[in-house]
Amino acid sequence: MRTIWFIDTSVLCELVRVPGKDQQHKAISAEFKKRIQDGDRFVIPITAVVETGKHIANAKTGDRRGAATTLSTFLNKVATGTPPWEINDVHWGPEFLQAFLAGDSTGQSFVDLAGNAQMGGGDISILVERDVYRTRSAGWDVKVWTLEAIMGAYA
Repeated sequence: MRTIWFIDTSVLCELVRVPGKDQQHKAISAEFKKRIQDGDRFVIPITAVVETGKHIANAKTGDRRGAATTLSTFLNKVATGTPPWEINDVHWGPEFLQAFLAGDSTGQSFVDLAGNAQMGGGDISILVERDVYRTRSAGWDVKVWTLEAIMGAYA
């Protein structure tokens, strides 16, 4: 079974070389190429776009413009459906918000996760987005690609 990977901010920052957040760029890029060769596809969740854009703009030194250009290139490919990218048409509505507040597939509410400093709203949003996509993607294994330990437990 092929896999569709929702790319978490931690991985997207590595791929686009966000200054100060790209210490594993070579390894992550190599893994990305391997997954492409395996026939996997990739989705960039809205949260990862927003967070990565913020990290680019807030970088104190380094090539912010280069990172922004790479992210822009990725997003143009997503928008045109250029493989290995997939678009996820997200609907921000009552169902999304209820799943978010319930903590989605974590078994804990947003209040508990955020209140106990376990997981923030961005990570929960990525899980909700992944799970909504999963219901529409028969024949694909839909996962989150992350470098974060807690997020990885639910990926």
